[in-house]
Amino acid sequence: MSKKLKVIYVCENCGHHELKWVGKCPACNEWGTLQEEVEGETAQELAPLSSFQQPQVLNQVKVDASIRTSTGIREFDHLLGGGIVAGSVSLLVGDPGIGKSTLSLITAGNVAQSRIVLYVSGEESAEQTKIRADRLGNFPDNLYVISETNLDFIQQHIQELHPRLIIVDSIQAVFLSHLRSTPGSPSQIKESTLFLTKIAKQTNIPVILVGQVTKESLLAGPRVLEHLVDTVIYLEGDRNHSLRVARVVKNRYGSTEEVALFEMTARGFEEVSNPSEYLLENRSEMVPGSIIVGTARGTRPIFTEIQALVTETPEGIPPRQIAIGVDRNRLLLVTAVLQRWIGERLSNKNIFVSIAGGIESDDPALDLGIAASLLSSIRGLTFHSKIFWVGELTLSGEVRPTPELPRLLNEGGRLGFNECVLSGKALKKNKPVSEMKLYEIDHLRSILKLLPAISRQEK
Repeated sequence: MSKKLKVIYVCENCGHHELKWVGKCPACNEWGTLQEEVEGETAQELAPLSSFQQPQVLNQVKVDASIRTSTGIREFDHLLGGGIVAGSVSLLVGDPGIGKSTLSLITAGNVAQSRIVLYVSGEESAEQTKIRADRLGNFPDNLYVISETNLDFIQQHIQELHPRLIIVDSIQAVFLSHLRSTPGSPSQIKESTLFLTKIAKQTNIPVILVGQVTKESLLAGPRVLEHLVDTVIYLEGDRNHSLRVARVVKNRYGSTEEVALFEMTARGFEEVSNPSEYLLENRSEMVPGSIIVGTARGTRPIFTEIQALVTETPEGIPPRQIAIGVDRNRLLLVTAVLQRWIGERLSNKNIFVSIAGGIESDDPALDLGIAASLLSSIRGLTFHSKIFWVGELTLSGEVRPTPELPRLLNEGGRLGFNECVLSGKALKKNKPVSEMKLYEIDHLRSILKLLPAISRQEK
């Protein structure tokens, strides 16, 4: 007599199990995340990922240069550490409409210039994918498109075509037929990812999975999904701006500090090879509250403009602190330090801080620049147009040096800046850049003595 299957409810956010449905998950406190599943159903036993091998001396293992495949997009290759590794599984996630499918299709077309690529669309028909492809340009005949969600059929197509790259859009849409749960459920997402990972490791074919996100911009599905794949890439951007930023939060074959920048155009993605010039090209005349900051993302220096506005709060209305592109907790920290060590009363004022261009950053190197922009707005000061700021603030008001300072100074000189405000301790470890005037401050209070030399009072 077959064992009766038992229905349970699994949180799609954290994987918590409940015997009865509840509106709020008791583990992660999220509402409406419990999905019905059947306890006892198991995925097919995964075959061994490789044949039996003898242990090897690590220093004697040979790595072929062709183990990485170029995506044909320099920014994307730079982000991945040199290209897509053979047999790897990458997860590309982002908000709806941010450009995940467009970036995936462009990558597929570039790789298909010399190799067979299979693009699996679980959310669009082949005709709809062709309409999008026509907008992006011409694609080679090595690119095959299939509108399918059943992984058993997808596996048959892989065995027939022998592609050198597989793209699945999206992992929430595909399913395994022997599982009773619906597509997009935690068990389906997990087992489907394991199924595709088995194919990637056995055939040495790289797989790119496109994933959806929740309303909090977190990966939809069980959290174990990020542990199953080799690389996790987040594609971000402001819908009101054309800039798109891809960042790696996990990479088994490269750094997780790099970012790639793209501009969304009518013909798809255009690479932004020089982010600083792109972010500063529309900069207008310096005004109170506007300053330039230098920050490093991985090996790449990025210069951008921070704008601040401080206004009086009407009586009876609580003051607001709004941060766009800047971590709000960091803004609150900087305002507290500014109030304590400079003496500016900010508890009764509305504070608005924004990074121009649509980019987001939580780099501590922005601290000194945020403080300077707030002070500039409060006192009506306009800083020199050729000066930039680099430095991290502590709660005691101390200005600390930031990593990659020599690269930031060199990039600032290349962009035409000739003045920089930074931590005095930074110059003890780094050689000053010639023809650039450096203003050293060790404590935030020192900025008051520096203001007459680097700013002018607006009437």
